[in-house]
Amino acid sequence: MRVDYNMRSDIRGILLRSLDNISESGYSIGVGFDGVEPVFVHSTYAQRWVDRYVDQAYLLVDPTIQFGLSSTGWVTWNDLERLFPSSKTFFEDAANYGLVHGNTLAISADGRVSVLSCSGPKWRDEELRIARAGLYALHALEYEPSQSITLTAPVKDVLRMMCNGCKDQEIAENLGVKLETVRARRRTAMQALDAKTSAQLISQVIKFGLI
Repeated sequence: MRVDYNMRSDIRGILLRSLDNISESGYSIGVGFDGVEPVFVHSTYAQRWVDRYVDQAYLLVDPTIQFGLSSTGWVTWNDLERLFPSSKTFFEDAANYGLVHGNTLAISADGRVSVLSCSGPKWRDEELRIARAGLYALHALEYEPSQSITLTAPVKDVLRMMCNGCKDQEIAENLGVKLETVRARRRTAMQALDAKTSAQLISQVIKFGLI
């Protein structure tokens, strides 16, 4: 089963819409950074700010990107002002375009970095969970790791049933194996794909056509 263009587009759209719900005046996302160039970029900021950003060559000094390329985790834009004192002018300029406060999340997976920045108040726990799930899923969808991925037939059997919506106990019964065996095979797949959650695992399995 390989993800076709329409399916990829549908999945991407659902993930991006989930980020709309945790941003106030737009967000930007860069997936799979190689230096300062990501393999996928999406922004919902006002066009006036996008034009200003390009005109001022802010990509080279953007503290949200500097943070992502040097560390991982979640910070507010106030945190970034303290971490990167030279960014004061950048944030003052952004405020003139309605971007007064916000959050930045950076992850590292498959040897590449992905960064999400959302305008708005400090995230609550639920909003942070949405941001992490969305960023990891988009990273899996958009970034193709260079190394080949090999999975055994028994592991693929478990993944195939997971993608069909089956639960662990149902998979065990259908395959005639112990519940612990199903979970061990899933862990093997998660390690091979560097997946942190079952949802991220399924997303990568579909993307890379592994079943």
